[in-house]
Amino acid sequence: MTATRFSRRFALVLVAGLLTGGALAACGSSDDSSPGNGTPVPTAAKVVTVPAGAPLIDQDNLAFKPEKLTVKAGATVYFLNSETSLHTVTIDGKNVSGTMKKGDVVVWTAPNAGTFKVTCDFHPQMKATITAE
Repeated sequence: MTATRFSRRFALVLVAGLLTGGALAACGSSDDSSPGNGTPVPTAAKVVTVPAGAPLIDQDNLAFKPEKLTVKAGATVYFLNSETSLHTVTIDGKNVSGTMKKGDVVVWTAPNAGTFKVTCDFHPQMKATITAE
């Protein structure tokens, strides 16, 4: 291999590496992800401790458990993904979780009294209702 061929190959490998590195950096984690409509959505929290007795909705076996939860207005509700399937917590049409992996916990606060519909963007059969009084 001549010096010129080596230099060209080296340059191509270097450029490919830089492009790949940039692509991988773009795929890295961040605090926001976009659901496709330009609205930033926070990603699921990685380390959250759920207080004993706190309102909790578990995502397990492709279902929200429980499917109905009643809390006080202003209460904090925890959502846990207990399975390997990816899930979201979408409340009244707004994704509040980003994509959740197994073990992720998302915290949501009932802003006022009312009934809130909870769904998963990936699994339309997953439905729950939170009633805040």
